[in-house]
Amino acid sequence: MTATIQAAPLADADAPSTGGPVAGGRRPPLRRRTRLTSVVLVAGIASLPMLMPAGLPPGPGNTGLPDLALVGVTATVLLWAGTRRLPVRWPFLLPTLLTIIAGGIASLANDAGLLTLFKDLFVLLWAVSVANLGRDPALLRLALRSFVWIGTCYAVVMIAGFVLGIDALSGKQIDGERAMFTFGDANYASNWFICVFFVARASRFPATAGRRYAVCGILLAAEILTGSNGGALALGAALLLGCLFRLFREGKAHHAVAVGALAVFVGGGGVAALSQIDVQPYLDQASQASPILRDSIGRTTGESTNSRSTVFATTVQMMRDETDPWGIGPGQTESQMRIRQETYVREAHNDYIASVLERGFLGGLALVLLVFVLLLKCLRVARRDALTPEYARLVPRPELFGALVAVFLISGLFYETLHYRHGWAIFGLIAALDLFGRRDARAPRGAPRDTPLSLPPEETR
Repeated sequence: MTATIQAAPLADADAPSTGGPVAGGRRPPLRRRTRLTSVVLVAGIASLPMLMPAGLPPGPGNTGLPDLALVGVTATVLLWAGTRRLPVRWPFLLPTLLTIIAGGIASLANDAGLLTLFKDLFVLLWAVSVANLGRDPALLRLALRSFVWIGTCYAVVMIAGFVLGIDALSGKQIDGERAMFTFGDANYASNWFICVFFVARASRFPATAGRRYAVCGILLAAEILTGSNGGALALGAALLLGCLFRLFREGKAHHAVAVGALAVFVGGGGVAALSQIDVQPYLDQASQASPILRDSIGRTTGESTNSRSTVFATTVQMMRDETDPWGIGPGQTESQMRIRQETYVREAHNDYIASVLERGFLGGLALVLLVFVLLLKCLRVARRDALTPEYARLVPRPELFGALVAVFLISGLFYETLHYRHGWAIFGLIAALDLFGRRDARAPRGAPRDTPLSLPPEETR
């Protein structure tokens, strides 16, 4: 007597488990397996703020836990795509390559700054990984929700640490009251909480309005504790732009023009009034009332503003004095200031100046190209009915991603945001919507390779 053994087919990693054999004519309830891809994606997002956890110093070249997590995320994405014979898409490749080429030429010309080129590649991999996983709507939904829940939990931890006086949780500055969480920089932390805020609003998650308002309130409270004036300015401008973008998307262009004109009138009037009124006594009173106000709005006319103005004037003068068209080398602004024996030695604190000063004309061109590609992707996904039903349910308000890009563009005037790891992960979300979520991107020119994976039946209900 012989037995025939039939080889069982390989289990699909995306398929739910049946929970065992059928017994008594009834199939056990479905149990979804926890996929390795999902675990690595969530862990990668959770690692993004962990640059200086518990105040620990960064590794060589300012490396941190997110860079280690990125290695795992990238390897998982390549394995995930390879087992499904899916091509790996590389959004933002051209501007990043141009940035690396510009930095490479400047590094060779000045024999410095080569390490920064690896950072350029690493931040690109965040966008590439998140964008390719976004081919699967279930994974994109997981990424969006992970950003919201993890970001909110981190905000609660930071707020609790600030209230209880536990600096290891809040990351409070030694010489001030600004909270930095685990970023090691208050402006960096501010940008993170603003990004999570806009992801929550764009995805309308949590679905219940009350919970969503609570999440947004927690994120805004955390942003306030960072004391970032540049972040507050970018947030206010992005909220206004988000409103205008929504009116345009809904076909209410005349309303958008009216709101925009009102904002310009009120903003211009406010600036004119501030130029005529001595606000310093009011700022002094506010600074005395609260340490948080002292370290936020209290810095608008103090040492922080003066030092920032000094850095701006110094870097502009360095650009004028630079005779090499290739720049001084990536990340070399502070070193060159020290060589020039400047009175205030700091990094450029401006993405636009740093790109041209450190990487020359090609660096400036690469930055312009990156901004153009980002805005183009935001425009294409924000059009009315641009997204397929699957992706439109995940991101009901895609125009807010355009407002979020404006946060980076405005923040770039005050500090360098191009190497923010979480920023490139957000860019990956935008790229996923553009590559796989648009109706006209399902199969361009008859190429089925770009067809996104469908949600399982239980996920589409």
